[in-house]
Amino acid sequence: MDAIVGRYRARMEETGLILRHASGINFDLTPEETLGLLDFITAYRQTLLSLQERDTDPRLESIVLAPDEKARGAPPLQS
Repeated sequence: MDAIVGRYRARMEETGLILRHASGINFDLTPEETLGLLDFITAYRQTLLSLQERDTDPRLESIVLAPDEKARGAPPLQS
């Protein structure tokens, strides 16, 4: 059975975990490597959760150009 994780397709096989990126890159991990990755993710779980909760959409100042000024090539107004 395959699972989709972000841009990766993950599948367990007898040889270990296979991760396939949409671009075609494959990662074939042995069982030992897979368990090592699991340990790494477990150790950094709280850090990953805190990164996920960050505001990733900062408010930027918008610039508006009035229709009549746009025709004259005037610099934009800041709002």
